Order: sequence, then C-alpha cells, then structure tokens
Amino acid sequence: MKTIDFCVESYGQRDLWGTLTVPEKIIGWPIVMAHGALGFKDWAFFPYTAQAFAGAGHPVVRFNFSGSGMGPQIDGPFENLEAFRQDTITKQVEDLRSIVRCLVQGKFEPDLGPQEKAFFWGHSRGGAVSILAAANSPQVQGIATWSTIARVNRYLFEAKSLWRQQGAMNFESSRTGQTLAYTTDFLDDVENWGKQGDVPTFLHHLKVPVLLLHGMEDTSVLPDESESLAAIYPKAKLTLVAGADHKFNSVHPFTQPSAALTQAIEKTLAFYKEIQGKTL
Repeated sequence: MKTIDFCVESYGQRDLWGTLTVPEKIIGWPIVMAHGALGFKDWAFFPYTAQAFAGAGHPVVRFNFSGSGMGPQIDGPFENLEAFRQDTITKQVEDLRSIVRCLVQGKFEPDLGPQEKAFFWGHSRGGAVSILAAANSPQVQGIATWSTIARVNRYLFEAKSLWRQQGAMNFESSRTGQTLAYTTDFLDDVENWGKQGDVPTFLHHLKVPVLLLHGMEDTSVLPDESESLAAIYPKAKLTLVAGADHKFNSVHPFTQPSAALTQAIEKTLAFYKEIQGKTL
C-alpha cells in the first residue's frame, strides 16, 4: 500500500491539500472522501477508514476543502482563518469536482492512471456536498453518506437575521478553542442552493445508488435527516447503526476503531462492491 501527499488546484487557484492511498492490488474504483464542517482529511476516523477502504482494493483520495482552514498539516489549529471565513458550499462543490477532474486526468500518481469511474463518500456536511457535486459529475457511480445533513440551507430565521446584522456568524472550535467565522457570503450561497431545491432536489435527479448511513444515537445531526432523504429517492438505501453517535463512537485524536465504525465501514464497502459488481 502506497500513500502520497499532494496539492492540486481547484477553481479560482485555490489549493487542495490531500492524501492518496493506493492499494498494492487495485480491484475497486477510487473513493473520494469529503469531510464535514470543522473537519479535515486527517480528522478522527478518516485516515483509518481510508486505510480500510484501500485494504479492500480501492484507491482512496481524502483532502481538505480549500476553505477548511487546514493546509498540508495533519492536525493542529486552523491556519488559514481567512479562507475559512470566505468559504461557501459552492466552493466546496467546485473543490470536489476538481478532485474528480484530477482523477480523470490521472494527475495524482503515475501508478494510478486516468480513472473513468469513482465513488463519493461524505461525512456530515460532506455528504450533502457529495450529493450536490454528483449532479454534474458523470464519473460518480455511487455515493455513501455517513451522518449527512439533509439541507445546506438549514439556519433559522433568527440566526440568519443576527448573521446579517453582524456581517458574520462567529463560533468556537471545540477542538482548538479558536474563534471561527463565516461571512454573509456563506449565508447568501446556502440560500441560493435552497432556491434551487437544496439537497432533496439534487438527490431526486440523481441516477446512481446512494447509501444513507446514520448512527441512531447521533445528536449532532439527527437520523431523521437521512430518513427524510431516503423517503424521496428510490435508489437510496437507508442504514441505521444502533448505538452510534455522529462520530461513530470515535474520538480525535483517533485511538482505536469502535464496533460502530467497523460496522459502518463494512456496510459501505458492501454497498460499493454491489454497485461495481453489477457493471462488470
């Protein structure tokens, strides 16, 4: 198994720092991993999950969104607070599509040539971004979401009013203690996605299978959100993991895999295998 760190360019000359894991024997399509809000490519169970996917024969790309605030570092404080401040969902969708473009062009690693097909995997907000990005990414053959949000335009009227009044929404990272902020550009952007129908509409128009996997004890993003998406999409498979929270009972820094995480990985790999098996 080979691990390669990379930096590629997204739209607007934004840097995407990432890590590619290539198995010794490739038997599955590449998996592109998208992190959620305040997450990053090396957060909690991400590296372990990438190794597990690669162990099953899939090349795996995990990366930091250009507005994540994280660059090439694998941990520590958010370094680029201005990039975080200027982030939007549209930029994240563009970043994810840029990763797909690099896969198609074979830009990551000489041992991994141009790839015509790929899978998406997204955690929390990364699940929603994966669904939005897949709409115009014909290479994507299937999407697995863990603990996904059902809408990006999810903020209450009172919060939006204060956000616009202050010019930014400030909050603290429990991981680093830093004060972070999103400008009203983020708010304008999610409201625009809402006008287009938000995640439900984009999901409804997809033509690929989607796994909506959610922990039954998730209090950060309630399982109802995955359930609501499953109800509107015939090709969705809803899987609820008993006893699992938003992090699938993992911590950061990561220690060891929980039973919930192991189950989530196994069900996700089975989902990908079933899709690939039907096309061979």
